[in-house]
Amino acid sequence: MKKSTRSLHLFSFVALLICLVPLLQACGGSSGSSSGNGPVTITVAYQQFGPPPYYEQQWWQSAKTKIEAAHPNIKIKLMPIIADEGSYYTKLDLMLRSNNAPDIVREDSFLVGSDVTAGYLTPLDSYLNNWSDYKNQWFPSMQKITTFNGKNYGVMDGTDVRAIWYNKDIFKKAGLPTTWQPNSWADILSAANTIKKKVPNVIPMNLYSGVPMDEASTMQGFEMLLYGTKDTLYNYQTGKWVSSSTGFKDALNFVKQVYNPSNLLGPTNDITLSTTAGNTVAQQLIPQGKLAIDIDGSWLGGNWETGGAAPWPQWKDTMGLAKMPTQNGQDPKYVTLSGGWAYSIASRSAHKDQAFTVIQEAFAKDLLGKYDIQTNGIAPRKDIVSLPEYSALPNFPFFTQLVNFTQFRPGFPAYPKISVQIDNAMQQVMSGKSTDDAMSSFSQSVQSIAGADKTETHP
Repeated sequence: MKKSTRSLHLFSFVALLICLVPLLQACGGSSGSSSGNGPVTITVAYQQFGPPPYYEQQWWQSAKTKIEAAHPNIKIKLMPIIADEGSYYTKLDLMLRSNNAPDIVREDSFLVGSDVTAGYLTPLDSYLNNWSDYKNQWFPSMQKITTFNGKNYGVMDGTDVRAIWYNKDIFKKAGLPTTWQPNSWADILSAANTIKKKVPNVIPMNLYSGVPMDEASTMQGFEMLLYGTKDTLYNYQTGKWVSSSTGFKDALNFVKQVYNPSNLLGPTNDITLSTTAGNTVAQQLIPQGKLAIDIDGSWLGGNWETGGAAPWPQWKDTMGLAKMPTQNGQDPKYVTLSGGWAYSIASRSAHKDQAFTVIQEAFAKDLLGKYDIQTNGIAPRKDIVSLPEYSALPNFPFFTQLVNFTQFRPGFPAYPKISVQIDNAMQQVMSGKSTDDAMSSFSQSVQSIAGADKTETHP
């Protein structure tokens, strides 16, 4: 009988251990956990999509080798998420909600506010305040873009800016200067009208507009205008969305002039109101010499390089660049907008100190500089500009100077819905609706989205 009881107790003890093992493992926290006194494993998640080379993977592999050699207590596990952009957001969201969230995640700066609101990200201010490189080398705008409700949640790895691309050959045919810098919106429209009169069979200018091109219409199109007025989209001092303003109406009026059917300066609707308008502009109209002026992004030249989507060796001699002027040339005289990606620490990471050490080391000048050069990204660090390979990239010194005065989209959860309403307002004036009526519809939509108490009007 005793033998039977002893066996029963032994069986119960083993069964208890088996049940406890998963619980004990779960107590380790995120995938960055470790056992005993061994090294801590930090997991880094990022997007990987399309054909190689995968520069994100190359950057982190180099960082992994360097960091693990310098910090024996840290091991890095790379976690590429194979997905297009939309699917990446969805998969990352699911990961950040799980008990095994990655320690470090690649965040679109556009969505930092939403992910903070969801409770996914860790504020980094206590770390960043003690990182002299960050305080001294990251452009102030690049520090602000990842800030939400007064706290910073990410470190930018690269950015982009927007400017005016123009075809020097077409300008010469129109009798316009081939070194061109407009000082107001009126200067842009004047040049477009001159081209329309003097150079037939050429589209004078492109301004992305309407619903099909989504955020390109909002950011490359409308906000490049709005942020050049005295008004804005969001009032950070009052914490309210600006649902109607003189600047908003003026920006809509600019759109209306570009797409006025009786004096069309922009592409026809079959081009503009298409989800492929960006590809048509970059890969067909511009290299074929059919478009004179294009308000677009710093990445455009990548299409025309060897190995790009539309190789065009002559582009460096043919295409000129100008800064986008404010409405009437008022200070600060020029405007641009930036987006880009950052790396953040998940709120569920069990090893935040080690995770920040990984970010700090991976974002060193040499490692981040090589990554920005490979990806044709605009550097968020000022000192990367001094790297010869970076300065040699076509137009990159020009683009980098724009980061000094760049602005960016309001990083709040309501923004994506409000962005769609901006595109709606643009498309309405394209179709003949008055700017007053289009702005009134926008105002009502914003009040519905954000709440009447979270909106204000600027007369």
